[in-house]
Amino acid sequence: MADNLTPSQQAKRRAEDMRATEYRKMFIENEGLKDQVYEDTKGNRTIGIGFNLEDKNNQKVLADIGLDLQEVLGGKKLERNDIIRLYNHSLRQAFSDAQKFDPGFARRPEPVKKSIVDMAFNLGLTKLNKFEKMKAALGQNDYSRAADEMVDSNWYKQVKSRGPRTVALMRSVAK
Repeated sequence: MADNLTPSQQAKRRAEDMRATEYRKMFIENEGLKDQVYEDTKGNRTIGIGFNLEDKNNQKVLADIGLDLQEVLGGKKLERNDIIRLYNHSLRQAFSDAQKFDPGFARRPEPVKKSIVDMAFNLGLTKLNKFEKMKAALGQNDYSRAADEMVDSNWYKQVKSRGPRTVALMRSVAK
């Protein structure tokens, strides 16, 4: 039905597709992509693009799309479509958490949004909410200070190469 779209609507769809591709590339680089269960850095059984199988809500999502947790834990390989469905769920949750964390999220430059969404994807809202000084810096649009607060955290030390990449996104718009 793309033929029924106006040129403006087609351009908007292309921009959304490019944005979605950028996010997926970022998360594959940061989380990896595996079709079988593996242990993440904290020992959580994980699959796909950082989909934590220990999380009870995620276990429900797995069942909702017709996957049996025990089969997956037993070594069943996921099809690409299932990996994308789990990823899309995680991405929607990360965007929701990012918006709850930062009331000004919608107005942020795209690199800042990506940085916050990446942290939300990795940490979840409960842990992200502990970044109170970062949140205060965002409230003042002080992206340099927000980046400093990211660096001054246990998260930064734990996530290895992900930390510098995510901080670089935040710093890329600092004045």
